[in-house]
Amino acid sequence: MRALALASLLALSACGSKEKAEEPVAATPSPTGPHLGDVSLDQPLRATDNALTWSLEVAPGSIMMTRFAGHGSQGSVSQFYPVAPQLSDDKAVWTTKDTAGAPVTITFTNTHCTEGGDPAIDRPLTAEVKIGETMLHGCAGARPADGLNSQPLAEPGNVALANDSAADEVVGNGH
Repeated sequence: MRALALASLLALSACGSKEKAEEPVAATPSPTGPHLGDVSLDQPLRATDNALTWSLEVAPGSIMMTRFAGHGSQGSVSQFYPVAPQLSDDKAVWTTKDTAGAPVTITFTNTHCTEGGDPAIDRPLTAEVKIGETMLHGCAGARPADGLNSQPLAEPGNVALANDSAADEVVGNGH
């Protein structure tokens, strides 16, 4: 009986196709990563309002809001729980919370935005940041490699540089 079963298997294998099955192709991640328009979401991003009263830094593994001191108020730095953005249409949305548990929604839209000032700064994205019931509006784009708010570098005496220095002090003091 075993001989008959073995002969049957050999006969069936002889009837099969001689073509080799193709090796499965391994899925590889996109080398460009997630994008919103021309902006890579895998790089550090910055959003600010036109008056530079706040700055939001979004990077893989970190989301931080800095509110700058002004007119008798102190500056502050807030951490938000890092999450990956959800992409749909021309928007990237981060839905998270601050460390006190307030809901935070960060929305970057693939719509060109210009920050007023002298000189005006063009950014590729618009930004909305909702913290609890507070809504902030601004412009966003890749965080400059030099860490400054202005692009290109401002000349000495420019207000943007003075604001960056104040922001560095606020962050440095931990307020």
